[in-house]
Amino acid sequence: MEDRYTIAEASELTGLSKRALARRIERGQLPATKVGRLRYVEARNLADAGLLNPSTGTRPEWARHRADPGAVAKEIVQTLVRQSVELHELRRQLRAIVEESRHDDEALRKEIERARAERRQLRATLEEARTEIAALRDAG
Repeated sequence: MEDRYTIAEASELTGLSKRALARRIERGQLPATKVGRLRYVEARNLADAGLLNPSTGTRPEWARHRADPGAVAKEIVQTLVRQSVELHELRRQLRAIVEESRHDDEALRKEIERARAERRQLRATLEEARTEIAALRDAG
């Protein structure tokens, strides 16, 4: 499999017309580069678009046959249901993470406040010690 193809080569390889490929490029659905007067499509971009089987370098098996619209619709619905279930689970996990984060934030706030109180107490103790040292120097 080559690294890149002209539009004409990609058309022969994928079974799509040159015009269909050009429209995908124009809509931004298929990246292409222009060298001189020719546009080239990378093999990996054709594979990413489902137009090329990367292991064989030919069009995918599904592209060789006319798909039954009912079967395609059923598969799309099944995919959407599966994705909906996945989204529900991800939302549940996100809520758990958010709740855990809130608890962690509260614990950190308490720890910071405790450290600040301890610092204030240490400063007060240090100031008392300085006062006592100054008094001892004056007395001595």
